[in-house]
Amino acid sequence: MNLTELVERAARLLPEQGPLQAFVHHNTLHAFEHLPFTDAVARAAEVFGAEPYQSEAAFHGFLRAGRITSDDLDAVVAAEVADDGVPVVPGGPTPRRFHATRLRHHVEVPRGPALGWLLAETDAVDTADPRWDLLRASAAPPAAAPPPRRPRDRLLAATGVDADHLAHPLLIRFTAAFLDQGVAYWPMPEREHGLLAAFRALYGRAGGPPDPFLRGLPACLRAQRGWAAERTARWALAELGVPEEDHAEVVTATLLSLRGWAGMVRQFEVRPDRAPVEPRPARLVDYLAVQLTLDLFAARHVAATADPAPVAPPAARLELVYEAFVLARLMDVPLADRERAAAWLAVVDGCDAVERRRLLHLAYERRHRIGVLDGLAAHQGRSAPVGAPAFQAVFCLDEREESVRRHLEECCPSAETFGFAGFFGVAMNYRGVEDVRPRPLCPVVVTPRHAVVERPVRPGREPRRLRARWARSVAVGSRTLARGGVASIALGVFGLASLVGRCLFPLVAHRLSQRHSTAAPTRLDLGFTTAEQVDVVAGVLRTTGLSRALAPLVLVVGHGSSSLNNPHESAHDCGATGGGRGGPNARAFAAMANDPAVRSGLAERGIAIPSTTWFVGGYHDTCDDTVVYYDRDLVPDGHREPLRRAEEALAEACARAAHERCRRFESAPPDLAHADALAHAGTHAVDLGQPRPEYGHATNAVCVVGRRSRTRGLFLDRRAFLVSYEPAADTGDELLAALLAAVGPVCAGINLEYYFSFVDPVGYGCGTKLPHNITGLIGVMDGHSSDLRTGLPWQMVEIHEPVRLLLVVEAAPRRLAALVAANPALDRLVSGGWIQLVAWEADALHVFRDGAFQPHRPERTAFPVVARSADVYAGRRDHLDCAHVLAGADVPVPVP
Repeated sequence: MNLTELVERAARLLPEQGPLQAFVHHNTLHAFEHLPFTDAVARAAEVFGAEPYQSEAAFHGFLRAGRITSDDLDAVVAAEVADDGVPVVPGGPTPRRFHATRLRHHVEVPRGPALGWLLAETDAVDTADPRWDLLRASAAPPAAAPPPRRPRDRLLAATGVDADHLAHPLLIRFTAAFLDQGVAYWPMPEREHGLLAAFRALYGRAGGPPDPFLRGLPACLRAQRGWAAERTARWALAELGVPEEDHAEVVTATLLSLRGWAGMVRQFEVRPDRAPVEPRPARLVDYLAVQLTLDLFAARHVAATADPAPVAPPAARLELVYEAFVLARLMDVPLADRERAAAWLAVVDGCDAVERRRLLHLAYERRHRIGVLDGLAAHQGRSAPVGAPAFQAVFCLDEREESVRRHLEECCPSAETFGFAGFFGVAMNYRGVEDVRPRPLCPVVVTPRHAVVERPVRPGREPRRLRARWARSVAVGSRTLARGGVASIALGVFGLASLVGRCLFPLVAHRLSQRHSTAAPTRLDLGFTTAEQVDVVAGVLRTTGLSRALAPLVLVVGHGSSSLNNPHESAHDCGATGGGRGGPNARAFAAMANDPAVRSGLAERGIAIPSTTWFVGGYHDTCDDTVVYYDRDLVPDGHREPLRRAEEALAEACARAAHERCRRFESAPPDLAHADALAHAGTHAVDLGQPRPEYGHATNAVCVVGRRSRTRGLFLDRRAFLVSYEPAADTGDELLAALLAAVGPVCAGINLEYYFSFVDPVGYGCGTKLPHNITGLIGVMDGHSSDLRTGLPWQMVEIHEPVRLLLVVEAAPRRLAALVAANPALDRLVSGGWIQLVAWEADALHVFRDGAFQPHRPERTAFPVVARSADVYAGRRDHLDCAHVLAGADVPVPVP
């Protein structure tokens, strides 16, 4: 296998996270999707040194709190542990009894010197118990670890000195400067020729860098001028003494040693369109050549200067002996001889920490799954029919819009809501009037072929462009010696006043800054043919069921999130638009649906949009819960009053939704008044020092695909993606097949990124926001020099429950199984257990388990019945069970 192929294979393990401005949720372990979920997390934990599940202590906390019940443990053990009724050792428990008992008890085993101290200084072990000596004598020595193959690891073992501490800081600085998107004023020499060429130009100059370990590097780089990256990398591997049969492992380990930076280089190579400003000619093989060259010089320096480290003797398996002894006493297991002691040690070792956490996690998910499915089953028949709706509103399927839809239906029972992927079928390269370059607004798996451009109604020099030029002039001038001093003096007072205002009075300062901002009227140039527009509108109307009966007014509401001083702002935006904001998509869809030519084409397909129906595009900011509407000046006179009433209803729904989500903020008092909720949410959005502007998808756990009548009036705690699907319109399953192909991977990607960022916030997430610094407009580092941190910050996931997505689809089990099997990507997620699939036929729910659908038998049939959602969550900050909300009443429920 040549080096290019080795790099391609290693690249599959690198993060697929793009620059921050194009943050798109994805499965963190995408490279392991061919494995079952439980095997994948265990294997990835070995490769990345990360955690597969929550800690055992956390699970036992859930046991004590009732979040996991004894029934859950027994059910999981019965399903996962084979048992022939024979005790694991004579006089001991059967396999299932052993596991059930073991999972109920958290045995803390001290490690290393702590255990030695415990045994020597305390009476934790009764030395008179013969089982202790039998177990110690029967414990096999630990298996020898395979010798390290990466030269850095061999040196570390031999000397105790880490060569990466020499090579990595320089590699980080250089890669950050190469990928920089405009923060640096001075250009990098030879950047246009690629990363390796720039490295040679920068570090190959006479005199060389001052680092002692890099002596001789300039001459080496000058001698290699003209060498291809593959040749350079092979030369470095040979100089490091890596045999060819170890090349694959060493190449992978080398790239994974700074996998954040290596992954970003890879993203610039394969997705240059996602660069915030300008794509750089980055290639992963160039990056590898640079890293191996630095590794070589660092290794030579360490070998020449470091003293050999003492070789530690192999540690005995004393921890296992201690654990086995404690469990033998707990379960009253007799160990009469060394043979039985060895058998007992094997049983205890087989139920190690990873296996226990796996079983506890399954029990944790079981309790959640049963609670949701029981709530769905109990709610059937409770939804009141809407009748002729006063207006209809189509939102993104996003779980944050679940509460907005629920509150809208509560305060305006005559409203009818729908959920669809937030790009609304309009896959486009969009360039707004203020944008420097277009960006794709569609799912990342889709390559848009159409351009949509926002243009001012009255072309000319807009104030916003003048402000942008002024801002750029100040930014550039502040980085130069002469202008920088003048700018600091001239603008320092104003900057200080702004900083004080934003820190002490964030909402007031924000409103003052926006007081004089005015938006000039604009229109969209739609780069779609009429036939293509007909396809887009027909797909949404038929899939959601809107085509059966359209109201006089239809709102199409995209969403996004705006916050101040939040590097991960785009991670709160719409995943269906590739990490963008869905307002332009909603606006474009409304323009298409209002076009007479499009309506004529729809009529030819049997979809009639009445002449009395008008579509209005809108944008919901999920951070401050405000809504803006597009092209209001085009609304016909007869629709202006209905639109005003709809706007009032949606504004009230957003205020209620803000109140509901404020319960999650520790900064909000438990008895926060409804009237204060919007201001509190707005302050979070514009507070310069606020690490939690909003919690994003932090509560996601469920996705329901089906008619809204199934879930209308059911309190789902902002935890469910709600996807509208009308089975009656899908005679050939084409609609459901297309829906699942998009919804399954997208929602699973969101769910899994939150899962992994929670269970290991350092290994898979990017840790706490507090030490983060933005580098080059592409990502964040801890402090001034670290690996590029990928995944989600802890402040985004801290309230999350890490359970795999529960995908509930309104379809018969046989039909759903056939649709999943026909889609390889979805089948991989379902068959591998990356998502939990449920078929919902009539009033019966069937859970996909062990390769087949099995009926769900409800454990609970009664849930609280309340007049409004606030009655469910009042005074609560934790995750809540389902409840029936009396939505659809004849009169609106009064606001407190």
